[in-house]
Amino acid sequence: RFYNLVDPMEQVMNRHLFLKLWSLSVGAMDALTGILLMCYPKLVLGLLFIKIPSGEALIFLNWIGVFVMSVGLSYALALIRPSQGESVWTITALVRISVAIFLTYQILVNGFNPMWGVVAMSDGFVALVQISILRAGWWKGVEK
Repeated sequence: RFYNLVDPMEQVMNRHLFLKLWSLSVGAMDALTGILLMCYPKLVLGLLFIKIPSGEALIFLNWIGVFVMSVGLSYALALIRPSQGESVWTITALVRISVAIFLTYQILVNGFNPMWGVVAMSDGFVALVQISILRAGWWKGVEK
């Protein structure tokens, strides 16, 4: 079971500190990525070695950027109201698993650039960590 991998970490780092640092870092990562997709989509695609689409298609990357930024900013709720952290992590894990499945399917079946696998793997990894910690009950007892 994946969530059993979390238990050794408990001895190294305070649970609540980890929850805060994870929420801050993952939220900031997504918020920044979203802003870059909105403002500099060509830069983001260049970093992934993905061919830049026509100008008309770039507007969809801007729109995706709004979505990605919103997911990142949602982690702020876990920081501001820790009692809501379990809900935030559940919803963001669902979104991340959905993105990972969608991109993996597109790569394998519809010929998406394999570099999109970096996004699929990172979202899948973050989702699995969050699900593991949720199942381990780390958010239980966090100050209300």
